[in-house]
Amino acid sequence: MQLPNLEEMSAEEKLWFAYSIAGMVVADGHTDPSEMSFLRDAINFLQDKEEINKIMVVIKEGKTPEMKPLDIDPKQSFLMLKYLAQLMVVDADLSTKEISFFLLTGRLLGFNNDILNKLWKSARAMLEKDLPVGFIETSNFKENVSLMKIDDTGFSFRLGKALMPKVKIRLRVRKPLQAENTIEGDDTYWDWVTCQMFKQSSVKFDEGYYMVRATFEQKLADHHGILQLIHPENYAVVTDGGFFKPNKDSLLGSYVKCYICDTSEIKFYVLHSKSMIIEGNIFGVPSYIRSVGKMEFCDFNLIQVASCPKCGFSSNDREHFKRLKSDVPMFSVEKFSEGWNDKISPLLKKAKESGEKFYGEDRDTNHGILSYELAIATFEQLASITPDVQKKTEWLRKQSSMLMTISELQMENKDRGGAETNLKKVFDLWDPVFEKLKGTVIINVCTLLFQIKIYFNDLQIAANYMKFLDNYDPDGQLVEGTEEHKALKLGAAKLKATFDDREILTKEKLKRFHLDDS
Repeated sequence: MQLPNLEEMSAEEKLWFAYSIAGMVVADGHTDPSEMSFLRDAINFLQDKEEINKIMVVIKEGKTPEMKPLDIDPKQSFLMLKYLAQLMVVDADLSTKEISFFLLTGRLLGFNNDILNKLWKSARAMLEKDLPVGFIETSNFKENVSLMKIDDTGFSFRLGKALMPKVKIRLRVRKPLQAENTIEGDDTYWDWVTCQMFKQSSVKFDEGYYMVRATFEQKLADHHGILQLIHPENYAVVTDGGFFKPNKDSLLGSYVKCYICDTSEIKFYVLHSKSMIIEGNIFGVPSYIRSVGKMEFCDFNLIQVASCPKCGFSSNDREHFKRLKSDVPMFSVEKFSEGWNDKISPLLKKAKESGEKFYGEDRDTNHGILSYELAIATFEQLASITPDVQKKTEWLRKQSSMLMTISELQMENKDRGGAETNLKKVFDLWDPVFEKLKGTVIINVCTLLFQIKIYFNDLQIAANYMKFLDNYDPDGQLVEGTEEHKALKLGAAKLKATFDDREILTKEKLKRFHLDDS
């Protein structure tokens, strides 16, 4: 999260900003440890001890301070407001009192309701992105929703329409580690559980939306996926290799085994949920900014890929490794092994020369990039041996994700040439197969390729992708609430926003892939 340029702020402006941070911390009636680091930021840029004491009184009493209008540079005021929007959800909760204080603060800075509503809803979307997802259906509609306040009696969710009293609802909880999903089939969702609408109320500040509470109408079992959300400690990831304790308390570690060469005790790291403040770059690639509360900072982009030290098989997906004796690979080990040693040898040699540091949690940027190169080679090999078009597309998607993350790491380390080369590789990866893609995949790929072409100021090719998405569903045949309909709606909005901001999203204008510091 980027602070405004404090050096350009007057003492009065710094004080106003500090009070706004303190007000946001106490707005919901309690202070969370995750919010206190932001309060320390507010105190650190104040010099007057008396004013610091007054702010501490605000925290102690838990009352929002009285604020006056502030006339400040528009860019500074926007950064202040964006900072407060992210602070609203840092404790993984969003109350109407916090929204109310945010709207008040924004108006005092001179912003209109349209901008303020867009910002707080973006903060809510950032919060809901980490919530479990469920597919719900009644007799006349189907939709994916974020699941909130889950316990053994029921759950809550936000919906853009009112439901009939006591209507029957069926719920399927989406399994974790699923990025691209279909509504029915495969093993994307847990089994159906029958529910009933208990109550609903309109969402304050968000006209047309309702918060619905549903109760479970049948006994919960493991195959429903609800108990795993209520009691995660009872469903910890089991691994025959066991667990290890990383040096950083923000990480969890387990040992996995390689399917290709049977090497065991490969270290696989998982980041504690909500332990880091994360910001996406202009392409949506996550960037780890700072830790939440007292947890140790970890740039998870550097260590999320696990690599086998013997054969070089690498992935950031735990399902691609053997965890239990009963596990079987989702690909042919025999076919994968054909030509693999020759293909991976140069990269594996670099990894081995890096020593234990490469296989632990202290990788530097070069090690991180090398791990992604190993993973890309792995996914290339997997794509080459699968005849299944859908599975091949999934391996391409993984390669694309790895290339985009490498590009972000390179740009942050002043290697613009390398970063832009990898952006072009992403385009070259998808362009030949674009017309063969389907559903949410083609929508998401279209959006990404459009953004890349805008960055390179190649407006003619970018226009082709915009035209494609404009004509994707001309007759409105897509069913509202489906994944494809949602992806199209979000993709169209992202394309429009990118096109509107095209003057500032080109390589000539950007120093980084992040707008704030450009």
